[in-house]
Amino acid sequence: MKFSVIVAAYNEGPQIGSSLKRLRQISQTSPMEVLVIDGGSDDGTVDAARSFADEVVDLGSPNRGAQWHAGAQKATGDLLFFLRADAQPPGNWQQALERHWLSASTGGNAATAFSVAYGAGAGLSALSMWSNARVRSGLASSDHGLCTTPEIYQAVGGFPAFPVLEDMEFSRRLAARGRIALLPERLRPAARHVHSIGPLAYIARRVWLETRYKMGATPEAIFAAAPDL
Repeated sequence: MKFSVIVAAYNEGPQIGSSLKRLRQISQTSPMEVLVIDGGSDDGTVDAARSFADEVVDLGSPNRGAQWHAGAQKATGDLLFFLRADAQPPGNWQQALERHWLSASTGGNAATAFSVAYGAGAGLSALSMWSNARVRSGLASSDHGLCTTPEIYQAVGGFPAFPVLEDMEFSRRLAARGRIALLPERLRPAARHVHSIGPLAYIARRVWLETRYKMGATPEAIFAAAPDL
C-alpha cells in the first residue's frame, strides 16, 4: 500500500524541516511520497521542505483547501493522508492506517482521523476530548490528519478552495459517503494558536467562526479575521 502524505504549509520555515525529518524517520520503507504544497511563504519554507519532500509546489497565496486539493491531484498513492505542517503523527501511523483500510469492516467509512492530544493540563485535555468527540459526530478538523482513498476523495468533490474552515466543509462532503472513523492512535498537533490564546478561548473562537460561516459569511471574510485558525 502506497501512502501519499500531503502537507499544506504557509510560513512554517522554522519547523517544517524538523517535522518532515521526523516523519521520514518514523515511517517504514514501504512506498510513500511526501508532497508539500506551499501557500506563498516568504520565510524559507519552500527551501527547508525540499530536503525531505518528494515534491514541493508553491501556489503563491495561502489557501489551505486549495493547497490540499492541489496535492491530492498530484498524488499517486493508494491512500491520501492530509497533514498540517506542524503536526506529529503517531510512530505507527502507517501500520494503523493500513490495518484500518485493509479491514473488511471499513465498508461504511469515508475517511479516518487520528485522535488528537494537544498536551497536558486540564484545559488542553478538555480541548482534546472536545475535538475527538466532534469527529465521532462527523466533524473532523485538519488537526486530526484526515485520510481517505483517491476514489472517495474524487467522488465527494475533495477539499473546497477555502482558506479556512475547509475541513468543516470537507467533513460535510465526506458525510454524504460514509462516516469518519476515529482511530485510537494519538496525533500531536503543535497548535501554536491554541497555546497562544488558550484552549477554552480557541474552542469559543472556532465555534463562533463556524457559526458565522453557517450564517452566510464567506471563508475569505473569516480568514481575514482569523488567518491563524
